Amino acid sequence: MTADKSRQVQRNVTLVDIARLLDISPMTVSRALNSHPSVSDETRRKVLRKAKELNYRPNLSARSLVTRKSGVIGLVVPDISHSFYAEVTLGIQRIIEEKGYALILSSSHRDVKTEIREIDAMMSGQVEGLIVASTLPEDSCDYFANLQRMRVPFVLIDRYFRRLSCSRLTTDDFEVGRIATEHLVSLGHRNIVHLCGKGTSVGRLREEGYRHALEAHGLRAENAWIVPGNFQIEDSRQAVRLLFHLDTRPTAIFGASDYSAFGALAECRELGLQVPRDVSVIGAGDIEGSSNPCAFLTTVRWEREALGREAARLLLDRIAGPVGTRPATIIFPPALVVRQSTGPPRNA
Repeated sequence: MTADKSRQVQRNVTLVDIARLLDISPMTVSRALNSHPSVSDETRRKVLRKAKELNYRPNLSARSLVTRKSGVIGLVVPDISHSFYAEVTLGIQRIIEEKGYALILSSSHRDVKTEIREIDAMMSGQVEGLIVASTLPEDSCDYFANLQRMRVPFVLIDRYFRRLSCSRLTTDDFEVGRIATEHLVSLGHRNIVHLCGKGTSVGRLREEGYRHALEAHGLRAENAWIVPGNFQIEDSRQAVRLLFHLDTRPTAIFGASDYSAFGALAECRELGLQVPRDVSVIGAGDIEGSSNPCAFLTTVRWEREALGREAARLLLDRIAGPVGTRPATIIFPPALVVRQSTGPPRNA
């Protein structure tokens, strides 16, 4: 290989480079790479062989200016280190890669301003559609309503907005709260704390399920025992620390997420309490189940990778379909996973 040709390999190879080496036009190279019927099989084979030899990669930015299609999907989640969202992401990737799309993943860090900034950046980068687990309060849908007016295809996962009709995929969060609380009541618990999550549909519905389960058994949902854990370990630790200074101590704790439950477990141990002998703890999300062979926390689980796959399919359908396609709602049923962190109260 000559020195000139060696330099061509070292930098980003273009259609022009391949055309010059094969003594054909750049348009013919482009058509061959895209299997255009006007290009002969022999020419197509030569172009593909040379592109592979030179490690050619399409320039997505340039292609998007011509085709209006970037081949990129944007995904924004509250926490990319969360195993729940890791499994959802895996499901999304498996579907979009089959269709030739790439994925840009970003974390909002549960911050509203960061979420909007990340979505805006993705939009300026010409992503074809968005999948978002939004941190915005469920009654603050103006930003996503504006995306709809701009005809931006998007799908919401894990949560939704009450005043916005759009495609969404979630679990039955009311049932999550009901199942978790029902389990504790069935063990004999009556003094049950709920570490709630405020603002989102997830937190509201799980609290409603908690209240419903108590009332179904003639128990009262004490407001003093519904305290913000905010889906965070440290916030939940602080809440539990205060609760165990009350005259009437809880015998069980339902965390709106596994992170809240982990915070409760940590603080109970700090206070010298044994789980589940002194207090039972249950969460939601089954973070341990996907990675820990000796999982301890009783929790409520639903499909995550399947949720990601269906979210990707739904978004790709919206990208390909006509504007104004009717929004779809897919609900994944939750199920109780009983482990070692729950048991009967001591006085039972």
